Amino acid sequence: MSVSNIKGVIVVNEAVSGIQLAELQRKFHMKLPESYVQMLRSANGFSLQSGVVVYSSDELVERNETLEVSTYAPGCLAIGDDSGGRSILISFTSECVYLVGQGSMDSDDFEMISNSLACWLSKGCVL
Repeated sequence: MSVSNIKGVIVVNEAVSGIQLAELQRKFHMKLPESYVQMLRSANGFSLQSGVVVYSSDELVERNETLEVSTYAPGCLAIGDDSGGRSILISFTSECVYLVGQGSMDSDDFEMISNSLACWLSKGCVL
């Protein structure tokens, strides 16, 4: 799952190491969605000219704790944002990708942007 060919990529971080990945999964106390793990093995976060930011493993824990994702959007993981107050979430169970305002992470406010992370990436991370 390569992100380097996405139009408008301005920064692509080096792939996550096995040690970083194991530590990340320990911090979340659960297995990360496989599509997200595959993306991390290709790029440990990236940003686009459009303002879309997909967090690095270093940012992921802090952003999820700050936004209290486990409280307000249980079963989801905030993997990035639009640089405008909306978070990009993936579901731990279905791997759907959602966009939601950071001030109201109620599932009723979720906007599904893709049925999978792989599909969203392949279509250029369009919001």
